[in-house]
Parts: sequence; C-alpha cells; structure tokens
Amino acid sequence: MTFDQKIRSDLIADEGIVYAVYLDHLGQKTCGIGHMCRPGEPEYSMPVGAVIKPPRVSDLFANDLLQAEADCRALFDQWNDLPEDVRRITLNMAFNLGRSRLAKFVQFRAAVNRGDWSAAADEMEDSRWARQLPRRSARLISRMRSLV
Repeated sequence: MTFDQKIRSDLIADEGIVYAVYLDHLGQKTCGIGHMCRPGEPEYSMPVGAVIKPPRVSDLFANDLLQAEADCRALFDQWNDLPEDVRRITLNMAFNLGRSRLAKFVQFRAAVNRGDWSAAADEMEDSRWARQLPRRSARLISRMRSLV
C-alpha cells in the first residue's frame, strides 16, 4: 500500500464519510470526510442534513489533503525525509487541526524536528486536542511511542 493510500485510509477511519452536511463535535458545519464548510462554498449555505454527492466529497477531500500536506511541509523541517509513520501522524494531525492550531504545538514540532519521538508523544498527550479526541489521539500517540 502506498503512503497516499495509507493516509487516505487513516483519515477515512478517523473522520468517517458523511454524504451530507452535519455539525461536528464542536458544532461546526462539516461534510464529507471531515471537511469544515467555509464561507463561499456551497455547503456553507446548505442546511444540516443536505445531501452532498460523492464526487464533491472526493474533491473536497483531495483539496483538504493537499492543504494538510502543504501545512506539514511548512511546519516541520525536512518533512518529506521523516519516517513514514511520523509523516502519517503529523499529516493526520494537520488534517484535523489545520495549520494555525498545529502551529501552536511548538514543543511537539520541535521534538519531531529533532527526531525525539518519545518527547513528541508526550507533547501530543499533554494537549487539549488529546482530551477532545481521546480515541484518535491515543492511537496516534501509541504509534509515535512505538517508534522509540
């Protein structure tokens, strides 16, 4: 399985696929594979429950994944050279949190950049993100710890 296939599988497992507009755990209008609807997008004006067609869900996911990858390249030194599992973990977090929130994980990013997977896992664990998404974060933290 390629990296792209693995990360897509990871994100679909974590986000699920909903072919409708719904409210996420924070009350944000969302659709597809964890796509937060934004002003200017047709889904933003749709009511909760409105159906979203599969091709649109695929397009939104592809664009969100490209953005998350660009965010990782901007936030982590030599992101392309990190171990594959670290790239999958950081990309998963970038997809979920977005660049601005992941940028606030200063100590986590520093630990990843120096290859200290144990410290990176500690920083992941000691976050509001981990408390808000306990199952997802526990799995990603466990994967990071397994690299030690």
